[in-house]
Amino acid sequence: MGYDYLYTVRPPQDTTDPVGYSLGIASGLDVETIVVYDLAHVDNQPARVCEDFDLETVCPAETWVRAVQPARVESGVA
Repeated sequence: MGYDYLYTVRPPQDTTDPVGYSLGIASGLDVETIVVYDLAHVDNQPARVCEDFDLETVCPAETWVRAVQPARVESGVA
């Protein structure tokens, strides 16, 4: 059974790279999709996010798919 969680991240004000800060947290949480209000929240660089995550914007409502889909891991005995 899978679980869906929603995390809100607000980088510290003295962070020189708030997008990188947020991407680092998302990596550690094994996030699949990052949702932002608009592309300004990712410095108008959706490709940076889509290296590892899907990106969804609220305004305009759009989905940006990650460049490479993660490999599926199968468990069990062959």
